[in-house]
Amino acid sequence: MTGQYIETTLIITPYSEDAADVMAALLANENYETFIPSENGVKCYILKENYSEKIVTDAIAQNPFDCTITYNSIEVENEDWNKTWVEESFTPIYIGNECVIHSPKDILQITPKYDILINPIMAFGSGHHQTTSMMTQWILEEDVKDKDVLDMGCGTAILAIAATKCGAKNVCAIDIDERAYNNAIDNAALNQCNNMDIRLGGAEAIGNSTFDIILANINKNILISDMNIYTNAMNKGGLLFISGFYSSDIEDITSEALKYNFKLINQKEKDDWVSLKLQKQ
Repeated sequence: MTGQYIETTLIITPYSEDAADVMAALLANENYETFIPSENGVKCYILKENYSEKIVTDAIAQNPFDCTITYNSIEVENEDWNKTWVEESFTPIYIGNECVIHSPKDILQITPKYDILINPIMAFGSGHHQTTSMMTQWILEEDVKDKDVLDMGCGTAILAIAATKCGAKNVCAIDIDERAYNNAIDNAALNQCNNMDIRLGGAEAIGNSTFDIILANINKNILISDMNIYTNAMNKGGLLFISGFYSSDIEDITSEALKYNFKLINQKEKDDWVSLKLQKQ
C-alpha cells in the first residue's frame, strides 16, 4: 500500500462480531482496504484521497443490528497493518478433526488429513468466520472427487484449496477484488494446487464454464442477484452451497433459488449465520 491513509475506528455498543463483519463488508464496497478487529469494534483503513465522512455515516445508517455505532477518523502513517495482524493475531483454524487452516509460521501439534496453508492479506477473509467454517465442512462432507468446482467470491481461496485437496478435478476461483485475486494465486501456489483456474472479476468472469459444484460465500444481495448466473453455470443435478447471510434471510434466498429450479437439501447454522445446500433439479 502506498500513500497517506485514514484510520477509521468503529466502536460498536454492545459489541457484536456480526455487526463488525457487516460494517467491514459495507466499507469494503467504498474503497476501504484493510480491516483489523479490535476489542469493541473494528479499525478500517482507506487512502486519504478516497475518504469522506459521508461514506462512513452512510454505512453506519445501513447497520441492521440492535447496537449503536460511533466512529472517529484520524490520518495515519502508512504501514503494513495486515502483516502486523498476521504476525500478532492469526491463529490456526480447526475444522472438525480433519482439516486445519493456518499460516506457514504455525507449528501444528497434529498432522491433519487436509492441511491448508494461507497467507491472509486481511483480518476479514482469513478463515476465522463462521461462514467459512460451515462452507469448509460442506466440502469435507461432500464427495467432490473428480468434480468441477467453482469458488465464487473466493477471497483467500480457502474453499477452492479445500476442494482441490479433497480430490476435485478442476477448480475455478473468482474474486472481484484484485488483492484477493493475487492472494488466491499465492495461496494456490503455497498449497501446490496446480489444477486451479483463478480469475479476476464478478459473476461475468464465469463465462461459458459449467460446474458440478458451486460454492458462494458472499452476501444476501449478491447471491440473489446472481442466482440466474449460477443456474446457467450448473451442470444437471449439480450442487450449490451458499453462505454469508442470516437465518432471517433464508426465506428470501430460497424463494429466489426456487425460481431457478434449485431445491433446498440441507442447511447449517452457526451463531445465527446460515449456510445452505441446494440442488439443481
